[in-house]
Amino acid sequence: MYIYAIDSTNGSEITDVSGPIQVLTSTVMSNEDLAGTSTTKQFNIPAGYGYVQVTFRNTGSKQFTFTINQGSAAGAMQMSGTVPADGEEYEFSNDEAWSTGEFYISTSSAQGMSGTLDVHLGTLNF
Repeated sequence: MYIYAIDSTNGSEITDVSGPIQVLTSTVMSNEDLAGTSTTKQFNIPAGYGYVQVTFRNTGSKQFTFTINQGSAAGAMQMSGTVPADGEEYEFSNDEAWSTGEFYISTSSAQGMSGTLDVHLGTLNF
């Protein structure tokens, strides 16, 4: 179990009070638009980081799926999920640190997407 904290400029969120703390200190994408039936966004994890939190808000009429792949859009999949079409925010994060390098978030939907994506990077503190 983790405590998720965002730096004071973005507010804080606590999901559990036991275990190590993921401190999200770097925003690499904020309110990135999702449109069309598929899109791919790239981000880098620099040295000293390894934890990723992605937040989706689907304002379209159909659910969409996402994958996060390492190295290329077709590289090793690190995370995947489905985001319902209900206008709510959905957060996904990794429990174990990822290595540094390039990562690609690919989204797809049966119909045109409408929504946003945020990506935060962090470290793990005990």
